[in-house]
Amino acid sequence: MIKRTNIIIIDDHQILIDGVVELLKNHAAFHVVGTASGFQRALELVENHQVDVAICDLNMPDIKGSELIPKLKAIRSALKVVVLSMHEEKHVIKEVLKAGADGYVLKRSTHNELIDAITAVMANQAFVSEAITQMLVDEIKHPTVIDHLSEREIEIIKLIVQEKTNRQIGDELCISEKTVETHKRNIFRKTNCSSAVGLTKFALSYNLV
Repeated sequence: MIKRTNIIIIDDHQILIDGVVELLKNHAAFHVVGTASGFQRALELVENHQVDVAICDLNMPDIKGSELIPKLKAIRSALKVVVLSMHEEKHVIKEVLKAGADGYVLKRSTHNELIDAITAVMANQAFVSEAITQMLVDEIKHPTVIDHLSEREIEIIKLIVQEKTNRQIGDELCISEKTVETHKRNIFRKTNCSSAVGLTKFALSYNLV
């Protein structure tokens, strides 16, 4: 008898949930034990079922996907999480993988890619969509402005856009105001911006906010 993989689907769009459920019905090895459109329901499913894989969107109404992933794994450490998202920005993908995602599939991917992702993570292998792999290769060959920014600099850009003062930024990131000032000088130099307004436009153009 085939051991079935128990799966939950977490997304706030019912039409997408229905589509994934129908897709997985065609595979005898997969069994959808439940669906969730919010944070609490997702936690309940993992608590009450022997869930093997969670297929999870990033844009939930009550929590960020990168925050939900560690909460799910705190309940069931063996849980595999496959993110199914429209976001193709490198910093988003890196943040999610760092948060503990085992796979990342673009919503524009083929059905087969999602099936391959589930199969891969159940075999303890990481999986990312082919388009993402190509994007990362292109990044190495042709780095953009944002590729030269550190994670800390991206954090600070987001806070500058929120109109936080140097002191507020320092308090939030547990660094000194002097360190914040140094980071800001480097950020303005790397982005070729001369003001917070220009930096906001830069952040918007790269989907940092």
